[in-house]
Amino acid sequence: MLEENDKVTSNSEEEEDLDSKFFVVRVSGGQESLIASMLQSRLTSKKIEGIYSILFLDHFKGYVIVEALDSNIAYEALHGIRHIRGQIRGELPFKDLEGYLIKKPVVTELVIDDTVEIIAGPFKSMKAKIMRVDYEKQEATVVLLDSPYQIPVTVDANYLKKSL
Repeated sequence: MLEENDKVTSNSEEEEDLDSKFFVVRVSGGQESLIASMLQSRLTSKKIEGIYSILFLDHFKGYVIVEALDSNIAYEALHGIRHIRGQIRGELPFKDLEGYLIKKPVVTELVIDDTVEIIAGPFKSMKAKIMRVDYEKQEATVVLLDSPYQIPVTVDANYLKKSL
């Protein structure tokens, strides 16, 4: 899933093609949304084909990702749009984007005896050690390390972050 501030615009007239590639375009910082909407309106008004989606992520400030058949089509579609600062060079493998597009449940990353930090709830910012993980309920039973007594506490897995 995408985070709240991440945006994807798709050209609904086209079906996803297995041969499409992702290209990164450097843009002025803070102008990602403007460029994505300008490109989308250009695609619909000029009936440009071969571009499947436009993506910008909060994690990649100053960059817009364009999914297209090849770099020439993407370059032609972007030609003349203000705030574009870099050329399209090479392609971005989908595996590099996958982590930002497909969100894994936190509970799948938890392992018994791992040290975690509790990031929400009444025990926020405390360190704990995982004693048991319930993958179905997406909960973990932890023992607080900062506490003088070892009391097992069951916490929602989304409230936990692995410590390094």
